[in-house]
Amino acid sequence: MMIKIGGDISLQIKEPEKEKQTYPSCRIQKGLVLFHGNKDLSEEGVGFGVPILKYGQKTIFPGGGCIKVKKFADRVDVKIDYDFNLAEIIVVKGRRIESRTICRIKEYLSWFHRKYPFSRELLKKGSIVIRRAFSVETRFEKVASTGLASVGYEISTDGMIHVSTDLRRIKNEGCTEVIFMNEQGANYFDTYCDSEGTNLVGNAIGSWQETFCDDVSFIDPYDELTFTLSRIHGSRMFYGRELVANRLAWSGIAYSISPRILNFAYDIRIGAKK
Repeated sequence: MMIKIGGDISLQIKEPEKEKQTYPSCRIQKGLVLFHGNKDLSEEGVGFGVPILKYGQKTIFPGGGCIKVKKFADRVDVKIDYDFNLAEIIVVKGRRIESRTICRIKEYLSWFHRKYPFSRELLKKGSIVIRRAFSVETRFEKVASTGLASVGYEISTDGMIHVSTDLRRIKNEGCTEVIFMNEQGANYFDTYCDSEGTNLVGNAIGSWQETFCDDVSFIDPYDELTFTLSRIHGSRMFYGRELVANRLAWSGIAYSISPRILNFAYDIRIGAKK
């Protein structure tokens, strides 16, 4: 379904891809993704307002959702009940690997990538070589559901999206973190800026970095689009971008909250590039 928010810009909800997947993450239930005319600006990004769950080192994603849409004169309301039934796994030469050591190494390399920007290009090239040499793949497989999260999107015609969430149906036992992803495509949204005056382009952005700024934005210079999120009390905010051919292509802003928080809300502002 297309929800127009001004000019040639619209929002759509894409169903998970079962076959002929462009990216491994296409099996995830996406949120609201941006279109410019008929051009999908999301690439590998999961869209706006998509929750994921952390259980220690294990991450559970929504693999499906029940979607309801109501249209009003001045807005469109969308509600998605996300079903957490998808887990990220590592496959080596066709064999599934479930090793705490591998998970720890992966977490350490992710931390190193964030902490030391000079290492990013080397780590990316090294990862590509290892993946090719040992036929390493990242896949998303169905698992037993860990519950549902209801996310409401109140979409105004001026490009404002109010996101509200109800997390009461999540199985909290063992859950260590809830993250709300807000991602679009890395090839399009390749510029980051914030209220502190930081301006980063392309690979200088890096993967998930915590920010304490009041407002953070990603810009698509070609389509002259920007999306902006603000710091919310009681949460941590992160930004990042990754671009690896046929595997990663996202730019986004995320909120991390405690699983004890059952309701969370924030706004996304979509507008023309200044």
